[in-house]
Amino acid sequence: MLPSDPLHPVGATEVDHSALFRLDGRTYAVIGAGAGIGEHVARTLVSMGAQVVCVDIDEASVRAVATDLKAIHVVADVTTEKGAAALAAVVGAEVDVLDGYVDVIGQMQRKALGDFSLAEWEQDLRVNLHHAFLLGQTLAPRVAQSPAGAIVHVSSVMGARAGRRSPGYGPAKAALEIWVKQLAAEYGDRGVRVNAVAPGLFLSPRFVGGAGAQAEPLLSGRTMLGRLGQPYEVAATVAFLLSPAAGYITGATIPVEGGSLSTDSTGLDDLPL
Repeated sequence: MLPSDPLHPVGATEVDHSALFRLDGRTYAVIGAGAGIGEHVARTLVSMGAQVVCVDIDEASVRAVATDLKAIHVVADVTTEKGAAALAAVVGAEVDVLDGYVDVIGQMQRKALGDFSLAEWEQDLRVNLHHAFLLGQTLAPRVAQSPAGAIVHVSSVMGARAGRRSPGYGPAKAALEIWVKQLAAEYGDRGVRVNAVAPGLFLSPRFVGGAGAQAEPLLSGRTMLGRLGQPYEVAATVAFLLSPAAGYITGATIPVEGGSLSTDSTGLDDLPL
């Protein structure tokens, strides 16, 4: 699509613009593909021409998604060394070239700090952070063999803001975003791009089915767009970061939060003029 000479200024007529947002012929592992954002990511990538390996800890859900997409599925808990190694073994046996992976694994435990145990803190780090290290060790070397390698982790806006009801989640996601930069530096000279997306609140089935449904009008008002996001909007941003259109983006975290991080945080907007 582009001239091979890196010193050649590419003219507008030299670019195949129709291919910038396509993923034809590429293969990605989607970890957490059984439901939610992960399922949306898998379906979006397939719609853009990619093949996917659907990975999840829930066998029934990941099998259903993979069957619908005519994709390989793997049941594995990648927060453990055994699970990450099992995934790498399947990828090594079934996939000629792994062009990248998307990590959608995460968990929030909502408790006050005084009620939060060390075991819960360690669980938040394991589920939200440690698996990223394991994937970097087991899958990233395979991605480095692709001429167009790209990796995306799903973080959270909580990685950039303090919160009083989830002591372990925000710190783990903040560390995940530094890990993204670390991995980007490790593999940048081999052409691999590593990025993250940081969703804000969005209308997941878990949110709608819980206490969030009653708070939706208030929470929507905290965004510039006056609404909460949809999972497919997170998935579309992930897909962009994997595509040739994002070819010069690496080590970055893109917020997908309707402008909520850019609104007034002092409360002055609510005071009378």
